[in-house]
Amino acid sequence: IAFLGFMERHPSILAKMVTFGLASAAGQTFIFITVSTFGPLTCSIITTTRKFFTILGSVIIFQNPMNSRQWIGTVLVFMGLGLDSAYGKEKKHVKK
Repeated sequence: IAFLGFMERHPSILAKMVTFGLASAAGQTFIFITVSTFGPLTCSIITTTRKFFTILGSVIIFQNPMNSRQWIGTVLVFMGLGLDSAYGKEKKHVKK
């Protein structure tokens, strides 16, 4: 009931809610297609990379500061992604 009162006071929120719902549905569809087509590891790597660029954009565009521990964590995550990219595709030898 409080929600309806809020909607009456702020009718412009409806368009934003519909846009958010559609964007969320589209995002979930892309996640499903990615997992179905390429597997969960690729989806995880895409998600992590997207989050990195979100953080980078936040730092560059909005000038949000990061402390040294946050930078270290960011570097460690992407070192892991880089190592997986470089060495994760090697075939393991199977003993016969």
